[in-house]
Amino acid sequence: MMEIHKGTQYIITTDGLTAEKHGDGSVRRMKYYPERDISVLAGEIDELTAWRILRDIAAQAEAAATPVCPEHIFIDGDGFVLSEWSASRDTRYEAPEGYSPVWALASTVFYVYLGCHVFQGLGGSAQTRTAPVPTLRSGLPQLSRLIEDCLSFQPAARPTLAEIVEIASRNLSRCQADRSEYPPMKIRPDSGTETDEIDTLWPEEFV
Repeated sequence: MMEIHKGTQYIITTDGLTAEKHGDGSVRRMKYYPERDISVLAGEIDELTAWRILRDIAAQAEAAATPVCPEHIFIDGDGFVLSEWSASRDTRYEAPEGYSPVWALASTVFYVYLGCHVFQGLGGSAQTRTAPVPTLRSGLPQLSRLIEDCLSFQPAARPTLAEIVEIASRNLSRCQADRSEYPPMKIRPDSGTETDEIDTLWPEEFV
């Protein structure tokens, strides 16, 4: 087993297929995701990837004990997985009333798409009933509208996780049908030149 992270509370080791978390006298195991979490993609994703994150995590969040935030969502090929063992909460992704998976998911996608946080990183603590809701891009009306709805100050005004799955699935089909906007991707051959960290974690490129 190779040690990949050490903290004051725990140690994580991996054999490349599974990861083990050691701490507090217990050991927990889950699949190892070598592409890491989606925080490394901040400011780099397209609309199609945003819809995939929304669909995959909304489908998992209701039954999961893990709070939604970028560091708790792992890249699994073309899909995304919510961590099985992360319990920490990041206030940048908490709603005005406290933790809400819908608000957290929307603020997560906002960050990963734009590379900046809603409400200047203060989360819902800076949101008021009359505060303008952050928007993504005028050129992405469906995605921007869903994110705005999920970030509503009133919990009752937000869509449910099931509704997010439905909306995201429908828009995924729309995006996948538009091949001109999302050209085929291919693995970049090893050129022997230096690459930055994001290239090594996400080796595909548009051509």
